[in-house]
Amino acid sequence: MKLLIVGDTVDPKLYDHFRRERFPDINYILSVGDLPAWYLSYLMSVFNCPLYYVRGNHDHNFDREPPEGGDNIHGRIVKVGNLTVVGFEGSMHYHSPKAVQKTEREMWWEWHRLRFRLFLRRRVDIILTHAPPFGIHDAEDQCHKGFLSFSRMIYKYRPSYFIHGHTHLNYGLKQKRIDIVNETTVINGYGYYILEID
Repeated sequence: MKLLIVGDTVDPKLYDHFRRERFPDINYILSVGDLPAWYLSYLMSVFNCPLYYVRGNHDHNFDREPPEGGDNIHGRIVKVGNLTVVGFEGSMHYHSPKAVQKTEREMWWEWHRLRFRLFLRRRVDIILTHAPPFGIHDAEDQCHKGFLSFSRMIYKYRPSYFIHGHTHLNYGLKQKRIDIVNETTVINGYGYYILEID
């Protein structure tokens, strides 16, 4: 299975300089947010495959104009192929009136609404979020601080992958795109990344 992960910026290799042969056999698209709805709809069209997404802090207009045909998985547990995927939208609350944002307590409640269903599943393959986990790929400013709830999810569920966006790789944070935390591969989906899973 091949997943195209996108987030935070329209990548020229997927739009202005797109060549289909560079991206063979994409089965699903996962968006970590902060991308225009038209771009996500375009990606679904050119790859002819389903899109699963969470909203980024700048995606407040998705309430009125969501990506046509995409599946918003915030606060949900879904099957993507044979994978169990859980989604959480938004960033840490930073007092912007239109932003999709949560306090740590609000995100904790979003998680706890799903805890019984997650317990019944017994296995989480991917946690898809916009913001990073606390202490992993995050920054010190309030907007880009990670959620402690996400770090706790990694330790509790040991998902195969935790995929996020929000902290751009060109911010100068000296972060890597990929880190391993316990048994979980944490991936920053900035721009695009192709994840192949056997």
